[in-house]
Amino acid sequence: MKIDEVLEKIFNMRTIDKRITNESLNQNNEKMKKIYELLGEPCKNKKIVHIAGTNGKGSTATFLEGIFFAAGYSVAKFTSPHILWFNERILLNKEMISDEDVVKYYEVVMEILEKNSLQINFFEITTFMALLYFEAKNPDFIFLETGLGGRYDATNVVNSTIAVITNVSFDHVSLLGNSLEKIADRKAGIIKDGQLCIYAQNLIELENAVKKETDNSVNVLKKYENLQVELDTKNYKTIVKIWESGNLEEFENIEDEKNKHNLGKTFILPLFGKFQANNFLIAYEIAKIYGISDEVIQKGLDEISLDGRFEIFSQNPATILDVAHNDDSVRVLVENLNELFKNNEVIFILSILGTKDIANIFEKILEKNYKIFITSLKDVTYGLSANEIKKNLENANILTNNIIFEDNILDAYNQAKQMVLKKNSQYKSIVVCGSFYEIAKFKKLCGKRDEYFLQ
Repeated sequence: MKIDEVLEKIFNMRTIDKRITNESLNQNNEKMKKIYELLGEPCKNKKIVHIAGTNGKGSTATFLEGIFFAAGYSVAKFTSPHILWFNERILLNKEMISDEDVVKYYEVVMEILEKNSLQINFFEITTFMALLYFEAKNPDFIFLETGLGGRYDATNVVNSTIAVITNVSFDHVSLLGNSLEKIADRKAGIIKDGQLCIYAQNLIELENAVKKETDNSVNVLKKYENLQVELDTKNYKTIVKIWESGNLEEFENIEDEKNKHNLGKTFILPLFGKFQANNFLIAYEIAKIYGISDEVIQKGLDEISLDGRFEIFSQNPATILDVAHNDDSVRVLVENLNELFKNNEVIFILSILGTKDIANIFEKILEKNYKIFITSLKDVTYGLSANEIKKNLENANILTNNIIFEDNILDAYNQAKQMVLKKNSQYKSIVVCGSFYEIAKFKKLCGKRDEYFLQ
């Protein structure tokens, strides 16, 4: 089979077996375990860091990948969704899986499914393909990101070494539950046999969910409570300062600058946003468990780039791409923008999937007086047209008079560019966000920055 044929078949599996009830979730869990066993339990004895959380999973996995790779380990990473290429989901030593291996492991999984008359969905088959690939390549560490939730996620067939939960907030409530307690329970479901769990949030619902699963946990926000975070608004980086001994008052009372330097540690993150410090702390804690030095940690950070996380796509006009796609991540995005621009200087271009809490997301943006373009994601699962989003907003009694509804994202961007580049314009920045799919669509249409802006 050819890669195009395989990918078409995989993508057509997106809507197979939608599961919502507890009974159907448990049944699907048993099916996942059966398929895993039929495939020979790939990666059963590997060092796996399993990462769940509402936001920050991809950043955390990438921090870990960069740091451990810099330390000389062979590393594998499984994340989702992809931005441009399906192969981005499955990485070995920072290199995408080849088309040939995509075809190879697709055929292995499909042979098992067909022999046993089993059906699975897009994410599930991708997970099994990744595990088979990693088993064959035998990396030192695997950084494995969940899809939705954790307890009933396809990735939860593995026995991990460390469980990570970045944070918990409202997202996919129709699938994960309508309370933080329920969502936290789903995330904490990746913890097995009282294993070590590392998390980064002072939230009682998450703390309780973790305690139900293990007595061995570290909340890095409490362990490193003297953390200081600053934003480098010129270079779009984040500066993290950690004091591991003593408290902040002790540090500030030290007069000798050399002693101050020895007491504290400074790391420069290549991603912009104070919230990225939380994701980094998780990676830092795991790096220290394996004895990785501060110098190597920084080396690993220096070599990281991550699409769609406050990514500077263009300087003129200033264009920022961000995969913020739920209530909490949009709040964080707005906080970042507040460091750089006034409210009336920003133009938003976004679209949101139908599974999201559209009203809450838009309220956070509308209250800032940003100019807004709504575009369409009708061509992806759960995607909505601009007009469908308009109806959702009107049903929630949200005024839409100041919103421009334009299905074509490239037309919306060209209009926004004209507004920013107009002489004496109040606008200084364009932000494209709302979904991984929105960023992917934008990049496919616009190409690389240099290619697009030289036209």
